[in-house]
Amino acid sequence: MTLPRPCANQQRVLVFFNTNKSLKFLKLKLLIIFCCGLSFLYNCSGNKNSQDAKFLLESTDPEENTVISASSKSVSFVFDRIIYLADKAKITLNGASANASARGYTLLINLSDLEYNAAYTAIVEKGAIKDRENHVNQQVYSLSFRTDDKPVPPEVINSVSQNGFLSVKETSLVNDKGKPVILRGVSFGWHNWWPRFYNENTVAWLKDDWKCGVVRAAIGVEPTDGVGGYLKNPTFALDCLYAVVDAAIKNDMYVIVDWHSHSIKLEEAKAFFQLVAEKYKDYPNIIYEIFNEPQGISWGNIKAYSEAVIGTIRAIDRKNIILVGTPNWSQDVDVAAGNPITGYDNLMYVLHFYAATHGQSYRDKANTALQKGLPIFVSECAAMEATGNGQFNMKEWQTWLQWMNEHGISWATWSIADKDETCSMIKDTSSPVSGWKDSDLKEWGIIVREELRK
Repeated sequence: MTLPRPCANQQRVLVFFNTNKSLKFLKLKLLIIFCCGLSFLYNCSGNKNSQDAKFLLESTDPEENTVISASSKSVSFVFDRIIYLADKAKITLNGASANASARGYTLLINLSDLEYNAAYTAIVEKGAIKDRENHVNQQVYSLSFRTDDKPVPPEVINSVSQNGFLSVKETSLVNDKGKPVILRGVSFGWHNWWPRFYNENTVAWLKDDWKCGVVRAAIGVEPTDGVGGYLKNPTFALDCLYAVVDAAIKNDMYVIVDWHSHSIKLEEAKAFFQLVAEKYKDYPNIIYEIFNEPQGISWGNIKAYSEAVIGTIRAIDRKNIILVGTPNWSQDVDVAAGNPITGYDNLMYVLHFYAATHGQSYRDKANTALQKGLPIFVSECAAMEATGNGQFNMKEWQTWLQWMNEHGISWATWSIADKDETCSMIKDTSSPVSGWKDSDLKEWGIIVREELRK
């Protein structure tokens, strides 16, 4: 069936009707867009009281109710988004406005002058922080913590009878009561070149007049000139060593038995320390230094050598301190700290410095080692260049002294000898072996004596 065609008027009515419907739809569409726009503008208008964005506290450092060091520099709050400071005044420490900064996701509250054994509460009040959309926190965040007790300062000691067998606790040298202690003293020059000082009178004078707590017997190993070192003339070397050790025991002092070598002589070192350990194992005075200054030897090889020598000593003497040499003339203690010797107690690692050559970069190495828990003993040091000659750098020397004191590190200066060089403390061969006046000493000897007598 064929439908009738609409008339012209009918066509106009239909067109009008369709146009009216389209306009209504368009108006509705515009209204929806307008409402959405208002909502968007409202949300972006800096509405700081919005509850739509809650800050999530993910962690704090330290944790709640933790004991921290009184020297700590900051505590932190870590959030789930990047934050900014909105109002510093709303961040407090024990009620007082705190110095704070925002770094990415972390709010740092800086600390200064904390008291020992005290309670603290850090509070981030409402409106203290904001995010990228300018939402501010609507919740209070707090962190309570305590500071540690004031540490017991190390005591400078110069008597064995009052301190007994020494041991190592964490990075500290401690006496038989567990109290942190510091040894300070001097090293003799190589026994094969300055044997005249290896006697009881010199040791006694260093104890009584210089107030030394420790002396170091530097038993030269390789030299062949003159009387020769231990390898050439072991009997003479042992005679010199025993004279110093026996004198130290008689004068109530500690003594370092120093295998003064720059290269590995494993079997000879084991034989030497076996003799010494068998003779003196029962005396708390003894400290073994098994490798003076390794030169051009990797830490892996030094470590293997040291483990073998330590094993020899510990088979006989299970108590006394053992000092382990470190790479590059006993300067790279940070390298040793990355792979320390395990399985033995009462080990310390040797650091040597000469202040006119070795400055802050070497202290940085030592700080790294200490932070990793490596105990350090400075068995040789001085204020001039590493050659043993040249000018003093007294500013660096004082910085080193302060650093050793702050970290409770024991030290022995180089050296009791009359060689024509800056680091030898005795003026010349005309000077006696003890009872020295200032005129018998070089400038370095006078400086060291004054420091030890403070």
